[in-house]
This record gives sequence, structure tokens and C-alpha cells, in this order.
Amino acid sequence: MRVGVFIPTLNVYGGAEYVAIVIANALAQNGYQVVLFTNNRVNRQEIGKFFTIDFDSSIKVIVKPSLVRPYYLLDFYQTIFRSYIFKSKCDVWVDVYSRRIFPWTNVAYIHFPFSNHFDYRKKFPYLKSRRLIQVCAAPYVVFERNFVDGNKKLILANSRYTAGEIENFLGLKAEVLYPPVSSANFISNVQDLAEKERENLVVTISRFRSSKRLEKIPYIASLTGSNTHFVIIGRIYDNVTLNTFLSLQRLTKKLNLTDRVKFLPEASRLEVKKTLKIAKVYLHTSVGEHFGISIAEAMAMGCIPIVHDSGGPREFVPEELRYKSINGAAEKITKEINVWSPQKALKMVKIAEKFKEENFCNNFIRFFNRYIEETSIKRET
Repeated sequence: MRVGVFIPTLNVYGGAEYVAIVIANALAQNGYQVVLFTNNRVNRQEIGKFFTIDFDSSIKVIVKPSLVRPYYLLDFYQTIFRSYIFKSKCDVWVDVYSRRIFPWTNVAYIHFPFSNHFDYRKKFPYLKSRRLIQVCAAPYVVFERNFVDGNKKLILANSRYTAGEIENFLGLKAEVLYPPVSSANFISNVQDLAEKERENLVVTISRFRSSKRLEKIPYIASLTGSNTHFVIIGRIYDNVTLNTFLSLQRLTKKLNLTDRVKFLPEASRLEVKKTLKIAKVYLHTSVGEHFGISIAEAMAMGCIPIVHDSGGPREFVPEELRYKSINGAAEKITKEINVWSPQKALKMVKIAEKFKEENFCNNFIRFFNRYIEETSIKRET
């Protein structure tokens, strides 16, 4: 059986890209013939090094270059067209990118649905947001809400929060499958956590995009003690991320925090792990985060997470570690910096263990095999 996995680019090195690789690997390692469809050349060695994962050699990669950047307006309808063309080359089509459920999709892993109550109304004429992409995509939203049948599809959501949005807005049932955290990221015992003294360091890992609300970090830092330092880690891969990065640097300078707020753009995976290993706290600034894979990764390394009290993180971050305001975040950071201990850190590691990569793979294959059996799609031997 030929299974196609659709992800336009693997070069961003984010959570969605990691999910795509793990799904492709899981299918290949369970006897399926896997084809990965992407817009850009895939550097297996670099991907393996960054994600600390072996890219299964049996996976065939088909590259169809595109001049359209992912996540932008022209990409919206190009994705629809390309996914339809690529589906014809496979027996089963797995979409981990589009955030939409096309009639020809068999399996959709949804990080958060494109059609949601933040941008659209539940009743016609639907349009709620006046942003260009929402306006231009309105015809598709009409189609998705009225003509897409969820029967004979496997819809997977990355959190109960996302699954609830899919059901409330689209009326479709989704299975919850939390994203994977690489087993290589886990610290396994108190001795490992205690072997090196941790610094009064707060780490944030994020794409440099305005939606991530990273501008809160300098303000939060200004409300904490002078002995508390912050590091922001992220990748710069286009003009939008570059402009966000430069804006953050200007704000940090304006607040006279350049000695306490540092940036690590383009940090290697090794640098990320080294930084998390010496940090006490992980700060997440997004509001309504759909899941927050970087939060789970930091917890696996023994960091205490401080996250906004909204979205998917509410499902696994203890209530006392969730904030509602910048002042609240600063207070919690100050407290956790002072009370961090290997024993408390190990509790965070234990919470993160349910997101281990092998658990994700086993659960995905269980969902996938059941779907194949229920829909009577024949598997070639």
C-alpha cells in the first residue's frame, strides 16, 4: 500500500515538521510504502542531526518546487490543488500540514483547524476576521462547513483543545493524539538532574513571529530580579521572522535589558539541549497555544514551565504554573527560580513522558491500522 505524507517544507524545523517525519517513519517501519511530498529539497542528514532522529531510508521523497511561501495567501489555494494532484499518486493520503479537511484526504493531523471561531462565525456568511487570507479563503470555508463529509476519514487532533474546536466549528469528531517528544531529549533520573548546578536562567524556544507574543519577554524580565536571565531561541527563515527578531532586539535595548535578555537565533539542536540543561524555567508566551511541543520538550529536560492559562497547555501543565498576566508570569518565574530542585524537575519529566516519540508512534499506527480495517482499504503484501 502506497501512503503519501504531505508537508510542503521540512526546512523550518518546527513541531509540525517533526510530526511529519515521525509519522512517515512510523508508517515505513510498519511495512507501508511511504512517499513524502514536499516543495523543497530534503537534507536527510541535517534533519536527522537537528531532530536527533533517523530519517528512514525507505521513504521516497518527491520534490515539486514552489515559488509560493508556506502559510501565505497564494499558498492556501496552491495547497488545495497540489494535495488533490498528489493524492492521485497514493492509496492513502496523510495530510499533516493543511489544517483543512479535503474530500480526498484520508488522514488529517490537525495542529489547529483553519476554520475556527477566532476567524469565522459559525453561521453564514461566516466571515468574522477582516484579514486578507480569511476574506479570500471564505469560499473554501463555506465549502468545508457544508460539503465535507467526515465519514471514512481519520481526523487526529494534537490536543483536546484542538479536537474541541474541530467538533464545535466543523461538527467533526477527532481523535486526540498528542505530538511526539524525541526520547533523546529526556533526562531520566534525579542524579542526572543534580549532577550540574542550574543557573537562574529562563528559556523560550519559538518561531520569531508576532503571533507568538515574544514581546512580552522583555517586559516580564523587567519585573524580575537582576540575577534572573532570559534566553530566546528561534530560527530566522524569512523577512517576517527577521523583522520580528530585530523588533525584539530594539525593545530589549529600549528597556535597558541587553545584559539580561539574550538571543540565540539559528541555534543548533545541541546548543538548545545544552541551554535547557542549565536552565531552571521555561517561559511560553503564546495565548491559546494549540499544544506547545517546546513546553513538553523543556519539561523533559527538567525545566519548570511557566505558560499562559489557555489552550492545550492547560491539559498537562499544573495549574500553579499557569499565568494570566505579565505580572503573574514574573511572580511565578521568581518563585520557581528560587524553589527549583531536582525532585520538582523530575515531576515535570514524568509528566512529559507520556509524549515520548515511541508512544506517539504506537498510538498513530493503532489509529491508522484500525482506520484501514474499518474502511476496507486493501493493503498490498
